[in-house]
Amino acid sequence: MKLNYIILSVCMAALVCCSNEDPESGGTGGETPEGPQRQEGFVYTDGGRLYGPDGQELALWGVNLQPCISWEYHDRLQRRGVQETAEALKKVADNNLDEVARLGVNIVRCHLTPADFTDADGNLVNSPYLETLDYMVAGAAKRGIYVTLAFINHMNNAYFPESVFNNVTREDWIMDPDVVGKSGTYVGDLLDRTNSYTGRKYSEEPAIAFWELVNEPSLYDWSSVQSHENAFKAYTGWAEAKGIEANSGNYLIYREETLKNYIDGMYSLIRDHGACQPVIWSHNWPRYRGDSTLDIFDAALASSADGMAFCCYPGQDLVSQDYWANPKNLTGEDYAGWFNNYFTDINGYGWMKQPAYGDRVKTVYEFETFFNQSAYLYPAMALYFRALGVSAATMWTYTMQEYAQWHSGSHFLSLTCTPSKAASFMVAQAIFENIPAGRSYDQLFNEQLGTGYAISRDKDLSIWSDEEQLIYSGDITKWAPLPIYGTVRKIAGVGSSSLVSYDGTGIYFIEDTGDELRITIEPDHTWLGEPWNSLQSGQVSRLDYGTPHSMSIDLDAWPEGTYALYRIEEGVRQKVSDIASLEGMTVSPGEYAIVQL
Repeated sequence: MKLNYIILSVCMAALVCCSNEDPESGGTGGETPEGPQRQEGFVYTDGGRLYGPDGQELALWGVNLQPCISWEYHDRLQRRGVQETAEALKKVADNNLDEVARLGVNIVRCHLTPADFTDADGNLVNSPYLETLDYMVAGAAKRGIYVTLAFINHMNNAYFPESVFNNVTREDWIMDPDVVGKSGTYVGDLLDRTNSYTGRKYSEEPAIAFWELVNEPSLYDWSSVQSHENAFKAYTGWAEAKGIEANSGNYLIYREETLKNYIDGMYSLIRDHGACQPVIWSHNWPRYRGDSTLDIFDAALASSADGMAFCCYPGQDLVSQDYWANPKNLTGEDYAGWFNNYFTDINGYGWMKQPAYGDRVKTVYEFETFFNQSAYLYPAMALYFRALGVSAATMWTYTMQEYAQWHSGSHFLSLTCTPSKAASFMVAQAIFENIPAGRSYDQLFNEQLGTGYAISRDKDLSIWSDEEQLIYSGDITKWAPLPIYGTVRKIAGVGSSSLVSYDGTGIYFIEDTGDELRITIEPDHTWLGEPWNSLQSGQVSRLDYGTPHSMSIDLDAWPEGTYALYRIEEGVRQKVSDIASLEGMTVSPGEYAIVQL
């Protein structure tokens, strides 16, 4: 029996035997552990915001990326011939970290499925997925990208079928004392694990921005707990110790205590293993808060959790619950009313605006435009999140390049196969990083014009423009309501603008390094099927890497003159030609450098 098991078992035993609260008072019992002191070199919280090691406030915008979970492998990667080996999965991690780095993300999230690397007692066991996790964390850090990990989730796949997490319900993760203890064993083992690619324990990894305890947690209600032996036995033991009746009313008091003690017990375990990163608790989807779950929200608010997480999937109500089997094209839907209503609805997202949550960090663990390929909605969501005071947001889930051409469905973001949406994702990041958290909320959700940004649902366009960078999700030669500066050092776009003319369909990137222009052009993209239709089979997208296109660039620092154009392949430069100007260059998708002669 490991120390972790003992710690968590003691926490759970406190629920049964040691609470001094009056059952009629609604109190949660026990003392909330004190928060951690700031530790040099790590992300920390202050006043409900995240801060980096340099003391600057963080605005983390990114994606869920999961080459290290077996669901992603069996559902998607295996179909494209990827082998279930550490070497193959590490290559997947590299390929897709490179892609999301090109999109500019500064955080990736993964909700771990511990049945991929734990045994029946919760002990950590080596597997290709655990090694890939090590590799992904190290690879993200190498690229300057933070990582957040949710310790516990399960998606009906398991590398180790005997794992404790493959044989219990989601509710048991929190309410079955035996499972809670084994969960503590697993979490402690992971925190103590030395990552062979960084040489640091997970608890000592500065690239990990924060921890989430459980992905989309759930707790039994009164009717369901009675049919789950261990959880119900824990409740009746609690009631017996207090000398009260085991009924539905007292059960809510017990459930509140149970959740608070679970969060506090895990929080203490994480701190005892030397991890100082913030700890986040998830509150799931809008309307999760209601009369039947107030005890859950009260417990989390009374706990030691440093922050609260939620998800955002506009349009999910418009399809059947089994939405993968019931796809629907939602790209043209207008969600202004949905967002406006939920902003003030206390059971939507309004609970976050209550003063009681002022000192808790807010994060979006998952968001997506959902069966929706629009090029304006991500930026609108970024503004919405900042108005709610959000410090970090991660889209679920990034579509990996190995299967992107065959992918369709409700969650679909790809650098190459959704170029306009990818550009809008970059506009959203610029908004998220430059607009202060807690900004006032603009009810004009679909049409917004502000300092640096423009969003239009009618035109299906979004733009970010300042003196350093220009990003656009489609052709803006006819609609450009913002000043555009010829002094910019970075451009990312689809189509043409006043600074770049391009007649290909892929997203492109231009960077002025001072010594040269670096150009990356992604392949032309053509839809062969419907991007929303998850029921179709076969190839959905075609990528063309060979067709040449005309490109012109008009930047103040690069006037007419004689230049050399180089194509770069696998790090090797080969001269294409000398050119008299940057107008009318012929280029095909790939990487280039332009230098002045």
